[in-house]
Amino acid sequence: MLGWSIPRRWAAAAIAATVLAPLAGTPAGAAAKAIAPFDAVDQFIGTEMDTTQNKSNDAYGNTYPGAALPFGMVQPSPTTYKPGNALVGEKGGYEYTADLIRGFGMTRHSGTGCTGRFGGYEFPVIPYAGELPGGVLPSSPANDIKPYYLKFAHANEVSEPGYYSVALDNGVTTELTATTRTAVSRFDFAQNATLILDVSGPNNRTFGSAVTIDPATRTVSGWMYGTDVCDNGNLYRAYFSTVYDTDFASYGVWKDDVLTAGAASVEKSGTDTGVDFRHDNGAWVTFPAGSTVTASTGFSYVSVANAAANRTSEVGKKKFDAIRKDARKSWERALGTVDVKGGSEEQRVEFYTALYHSFLHPNAREDVNGQYLGYDRQVHQVEKGRHFYTNINFAGSGWDMYRSQAQLLALTHPAVAADINASIVALTGQTGGWAPGASRMQGDNLQVILSTLDDMGITDYDRAAALKSMITTQRLPATASKRTDAYQYFATGLIENRKGDFATSRVLEYSIDDFAIAQQALRLGDRDSYDFFMARAQSWMNVFDPATGHIRPRERTGFDQNFDLRVREDGAGRGQFNQSTGYQYGWLVPHNLSTLIAKRGGVDASRQQVDVLMAQLDAGAYTQTGNYLSNQPAFGTPWVYNWLRAPSKTVDTVYRAVTEMYDTTPSGLPGNDDQGALSAWLVFAHLGFYPAIYGTGTLVMHAPMFEQIDIRPIGGDAGIEIQAPGVAGGKRYVKDLRVDGERQTASWVGADFVREGGKLRFVMSATPTAWGTGAADVPPSYLDGMDARNNIGTTPNGQGNLGSMDLSDWSYSRDSLAAAGAAPGSSIPHGDLTFTWPASAPGTPDNWIPHGQRVDLANRSASAVSFLGLATNGPSTGTAQVVYTDGTTQDVPLTLGDWAATAPAGSTALLTVPGRNNANGTTGDGTFRVFATDPATLDTAKIVDAVILPQGSDRGIMHIFDVTIG
Repeated sequence: MLGWSIPRRWAAAAIAATVLAPLAGTPAGAAAKAIAPFDAVDQFIGTEMDTTQNKSNDAYGNTYPGAALPFGMVQPSPTTYKPGNALVGEKGGYEYTADLIRGFGMTRHSGTGCTGRFGGYEFPVIPYAGELPGGVLPSSPANDIKPYYLKFAHANEVSEPGYYSVALDNGVTTELTATTRTAVSRFDFAQNATLILDVSGPNNRTFGSAVTIDPATRTVSGWMYGTDVCDNGNLYRAYFSTVYDTDFASYGVWKDDVLTAGAASVEKSGTDTGVDFRHDNGAWVTFPAGSTVTASTGFSYVSVANAAANRTSEVGKKKFDAIRKDARKSWERALGTVDVKGGSEEQRVEFYTALYHSFLHPNAREDVNGQYLGYDRQVHQVEKGRHFYTNINFAGSGWDMYRSQAQLLALTHPAVAADINASIVALTGQTGGWAPGASRMQGDNLQVILSTLDDMGITDYDRAAALKSMITTQRLPATASKRTDAYQYFATGLIENRKGDFATSRVLEYSIDDFAIAQQALRLGDRDSYDFFMARAQSWMNVFDPATGHIRPRERTGFDQNFDLRVREDGAGRGQFNQSTGYQYGWLVPHNLSTLIAKRGGVDASRQQVDVLMAQLDAGAYTQTGNYLSNQPAFGTPWVYNWLRAPSKTVDTVYRAVTEMYDTTPSGLPGNDDQGALSAWLVFAHLGFYPAIYGTGTLVMHAPMFEQIDIRPIGGDAGIEIQAPGVAGGKRYVKDLRVDGERQTASWVGADFVREGGKLRFVMSATPTAWGTGAADVPPSYLDGMDARNNIGTTPNGQGNLGSMDLSDWSYSRDSLAAAGAAPGSSIPHGDLTFTWPASAPGTPDNWIPHGQRVDLANRSASAVSFLGLATNGPSTGTAQVVYTDGTTQDVPLTLGDWAATAPAGSTALLTVPGRNNANGTTGDGTFRVFATDPATLDTAKIVDAVILPQGSDRGIMHIFDVTIG
């Protein structure tokens, strides 16, 4: 028993008895059985903001109770309002402490942030029971919509997957259910019967809308044009067509403060996207007093005609209760993909609600005829039998989804995952890039989603097109990349802190993106691209400060060692870590944790550092050394302990997180669910493994929280069976693990296990064991690319955007270097020594920014070693290390001068060139140099094996073109 709090009941008994009879009878003795997955879902979990916490993001799931199908286009649901603090009362979904409903809208983004700029909630309907003096509404909603808000109480609500009902204080009972593209609503009016159609009332700004009433066919249709969630530039149009089963008694429209009875249409629109026309126009329709009215509303992003076709095809003459029953079947099938045995009712409620939230997004965008509006604003046709998905992650970047939800969908809905990848490929073809428009978060994380799913066996899409787009868009001159500061990052492997916009964390995110590209290239046999992107995947080392042992912001003049890693930014508005602190982001190197651990002082030292981080699991991002597990950058941190040979600490941390941070109350989600990402993390916490190496399908183990778990994917046969006897009795630690009958001590399984399916049988213990603690038991780290050249400092004349040496967009001219004797591959004498100028092609790395790279040399005896390079904003001093074949080493201090200055003591200006190239295509004046260090004496009695470049430099940025011995 993990200590879950007692869950609130999510279906009011009185309403269940009076509004709807149960869909199925309850058999005798059912009370003794485990609560079924469908019945365990509590849609109110995550609907209340915890105002006692201040973590920098909402302590609030921002979920909603409503009617939706898995991955459906529509989510008809209530939206609430609470007077007072807008951070609480003006949520874009449902705030549990509110007692007013704004109306019932068509779509919903589950779990978003962006307070005050929520998207969705198109075409809200308000059931009104008051009088219509003179045949019109008492006042224009354009002047003030609040008088029409609906008083309600939670005791009068019923909510289950695919269905919502509330008996409002005005005497109207509203019921909602849905198909994939159609909302079906039933309104039971006690007396006066009016529906207010606020067509211009979505959650975010709207620039235009229109509505048309056709009383002869009992049809109302219209459209709106507005901005999506976060209001950062992504605009869209939506269309609806509603048919009612009851004749209209009267109708009318409003525009601004003018209400017109009997008018059948109204429009307010323009070309200015800086306006906000919310609530400025709409309509009302009335019915005979005491009517029960069913409305079927088709939805489309293409046209009114398509919205009507969606409605006709999916609903037709079906009755409300039949639609509700179908919705239930859809959810029972989806929730049945993960069958857990045992557990308390509270634990099962928590688990299956999380699973439910994980399946609300992404959303089908195509209509029943296969048409969808693409990102190029053209109408496209999806392949028959497939879906075009949007909302792969809200605001476009995939920043939340790539860390948990995508992998869960691969395990449970492989066909959905395949359509996600196909939709991403379609997006790249329509836009030429990897974002649907303006992105709220950083990174080309759709690349991580695609590569991760691919490794998990999701290959039914155009893999070659995906890889080609990755390779062509993510290289210099960076004109096709959607990554902010892509040019600087591609050229130098870092983003200087003065760029702001969370520059340091972007280097970490971009490194993950590049790792994902590299893995995709390797799977498709493109070794050259693999090598190129693996070298960039190690760019995280450029923001690791060896002097302090932390990832930290870096300026062109050196690391900012005064930066307080307990915060997000430096106090001057230059944000460095997105939604988290430097301590939390300091472990986001999932593809090469072993190297990070070594750089941070080794296993023991790193374990102590992670212990400090885990002292608080959900501390937030304001001056904290603790963790922030309710936000995405920290999702993988508990599993760092597996690399630290302490998987029992992973278990303890995950159990603490589940117990301390989650419960079954309305405030039971500790942060924005971000379209299911947080809920998917909670699912993995219970399953006993987590996909901790983003870009791959590798699963890193902790321990299951149920004794038996069966994952049965829809549309796939690679199921997973998990057994962990004794968990219910308190045995939480792994003593032994058998994978398909074979015993293993490694605390991870590879993606081949996911692709093929199999059995995991855990032997559990009540106390920590030695399982997974061996040096060979840790999950993999990917070392390729660590020693490769990582800076592009030379460019052809007129093409300065193919490199940058000094973080201020300047580079050496390849033409001038060639004239000075440094053509690609040429030999450059230095006394008795000879350097070889890198034979790199334009736009590819030609020098090292040192972070401890190993340069292998031809094994031979040598009397001296020298380095060819320079410093920008230098001079820079560091210490290299010569490695002899007998295992001994020799330190070699070196200083390289600033490229625009004369040679410092201990070096010679070996190359001198006029001018330099700028990214804007021009050439600057001046004299620039490349230095050779004075030869350092070596032990001729030994054989030189390699040289280890400096771990860092004292100031500026050091660059090394070559190392030679002789």
